[in-house]
Amino acid sequence: MLKKMKMKKILILLAVIIFFGACDNGFEEINVNPTKATTLAPSTQFTYVQLYTGGSSYVANLFWNVIHLMQNVQHLNLTSYVSFLYKEGSTNWLFEEQYDTTVKNIVDLEAQLESSNEPTAVIDLAITRIQKVLIFSRLTDAYGDIPYSEAGKGFLEGIRFPKYDMQSDIYADMLATLEASVATLSGSGESSYGSADLFFAGDKSKWIKFGNSLMLRLAMRMVNVDNASAEAWATKAIAGGVMESNDDIAYLQYENHANDGGPNVNPLTKCFTSRASTQVKISKTFMDFMKDRNDPRVSVLCSTVDGDTSFDLQFGQDINDPTRGEANSKPNINIFGGSGEVIYDAPFFFQTYAEVEFMIAEAAERWGLAGGDVEAHYNAGVTAAMEYLAMYGNGVSISASEISDYLTANPFVPAEALKMINEQYWVATFGNGLETFSNWKRSGYPQLVAADVAETLTGGEIPRRFVYPSSEALNNPGNVALATEQQGGDSLLTRMWWDVN
Repeated sequence: MLKKMKMKKILILLAVIIFFGACDNGFEEINVNPTKATTLAPSTQFTYVQLYTGGSSYVANLFWNVIHLMQNVQHLNLTSYVSFLYKEGSTNWLFEEQYDTTVKNIVDLEAQLESSNEPTAVIDLAITRIQKVLIFSRLTDAYGDIPYSEAGKGFLEGIRFPKYDMQSDIYADMLATLEASVATLSGSGESSYGSADLFFAGDKSKWIKFGNSLMLRLAMRMVNVDNASAEAWATKAIAGGVMESNDDIAYLQYENHANDGGPNVNPLTKCFTSRASTQVKISKTFMDFMKDRNDPRVSVLCSTVDGDTSFDLQFGQDINDPTRGEANSKPNINIFGGSGEVIYDAPFFFQTYAEVEFMIAEAAERWGLAGGDVEAHYNAGVTAAMEYLAMYGNGVSISASEISDYLTANPFVPAEALKMINEQYWVATFGNGLETFSNWKRSGYPQLVAADVAETLTGGEIPRRFVYPSSEALNNPGNVALATEQQGGDSLLTRMWWDVN
């Protein structure tokens, strides 16, 4: 079931990386070498974009995802990085990395396909635009107002200093883009991407489900700021057809290269394995939640420093543990080789079927959608969240009987619907710090306690967003200033448009 990249594709990608490495930083025009081609085959460029959507280096992912977000949502505690928690310097990596790689290339690819006469261009363009929404949705959910309508157009249109669009406008355009793209894919025609599409191998039906599932995600983000629009878009997404099983999950499968850098290895693998025995620890908040419910995921996700996955031996690291700066026996991340066999080719999940079922359950609770059967979708979400862990390989498996026992011992309580749904969402999105962080802000679940260091860094509060990189203040100062004013500030605690919970 797992998708494998071929070595020849990796070699092609390395050539692409060398070519695009000639691009300038930020949004300035691309340096054009007259001896090189100015366009790439759409399939090659699309592969590059997908490969870099998850991150171009483990160092970048370490800072913004692992050190900042996965600690914010208390999936992890990092013993040697307590001084980085709630600090603004950890948050610039995502912006600078994505705009310099995926944004430039997805905008260029979109323009190339818009002007193409190839019979497959219309379908390829629809797929490309769904991928573009994925990229920009992650960026705006991290920073709020961002360069969007003018982003990546330094070479195409000479826009060196793009404006920062308001998040409300970005959301409106992303939703409209998804609706139009899904409609196009529902018509005739095929994609030329084939195996170059690392998510779904050009399968239109999978892209339709993913497009609608992304639409549902964006709709649920808006429940606290525009409930009517949230309901309307959620209704449209569910009716259009969302993910139906773990076979529909949007993920990137990496190739097993233990010593490779760059995009060939899951960036989370590098983060966890390079600091496994002494630095990356499971949070006590996360561990206690699972152990209090006899959750079988404890033995899958975690292991002691000696490699033992026994449920009884697991105990998490408190976010304010005075010994957290020291090497200790608190549990590591087993699925990424914390103490056992290293899974270098572990998949990176962008959206899972479990998430979709939890969102449908919430839509059923809020608006009576999906027949109003909240419990059925909640149970389907829990089941999918446990079953999809098998996609990590390495013998990872939770049996049907274990899942059934868990649901029996921890039955759905209608009076606590929103709490239970979003607490399970928190567990199910382990590893995808940005999605966990965004849904925690939106829903308010689980209830988390800030680290002691927050008293001096953020006034005792857990951050609500990423701040803009200092490089942007230097390169695009006018538009950064306008964005800061229109958003109401540029701090870790500034609330973005949909974050009004």
